[in-house]
Amino acid sequence: MGTKLLSDNEILTVAMNIEENGYRFYNVVAKNSKQKETKMIFERLRDEETEHKKGFKEMLESLPNADSYDYFGINEEIASYLRILVDTGVFKGMDDESIKKLNETRALEVGIQAERDTVLFFSAVQRSSVNPKAKDIMNAIIEVEKGHIVTLTNRLRVARKLF
Repeated sequence: MGTKLLSDNEILTVAMNIEENGYRFYNVVAKNSKQKETKMIFERLRDEETEHKKGFKEMLESLPNADSYDYFGINEEIASYLRILVDTGVFKGMDDESIKKLNETRALEVGIQAERDTVLFFSAVQRSSVNPKAKDIMNAIIEVEKGHIVTLTNRLRVARKLF
């Protein structure tokens, strides 16, 4: 196995940042959404991102040594892949003003892509983790994120007919 590059702390910090960026995105698009149903979806997803971040923070605080590599056990190859996912993420360079300019259809599309990227990130962590508990937690989060994709995609189908 190669040299490990991502500590447990780094993995959880990245996970919290992903959720924080999702919260910010959904918060801005919810405020600017004109369609009641779309607004409600964005608000629900925003609130779920907050819960996910809280869960990752609690996990981080519960680890005896978060700077270790024991909980997730991410090796060099997977660490490089995870860094690429983060560096090319959908929200990179999207400030609040850019988000405000998105129409609802485009906001739904961006949300779908962000959720896909999130699933990719958590799937890579889940597959490569050496800890069965970490694998179970990541699997549960992946299922929730997949649900987000379904919700957004269904709404996008409706939005394309409305707009």
